[in-house]
Amino acid sequence: MEFVRLKYANNKLINSDIKEHREVIEEYVEKKGYEYVGFIPVLFGPSGKTLEIDLIFKKPAEDKTEPAKK
Repeated sequence: MEFVRLKYANNKLINSDIKEHREVIEEYVEKKGYEYVGFIPVLFGPSGKTLEIDLIFKKPAEDKTEPAKK
């Protein structure tokens, strides 16, 4: 498994509009051959706003089954 930490700006007046996760997911899935599994919030601000997440990726399992014998 691979974990990638993303940090969000903590602006008290406005919500943040994030797009960085798309670039990271595209890089890991399309260029590095990982599968996107999900994310885990890892840091919260005093108001409960998520400030950091870990994106989770895994390498696809190789198919190790043997072909059926006739």
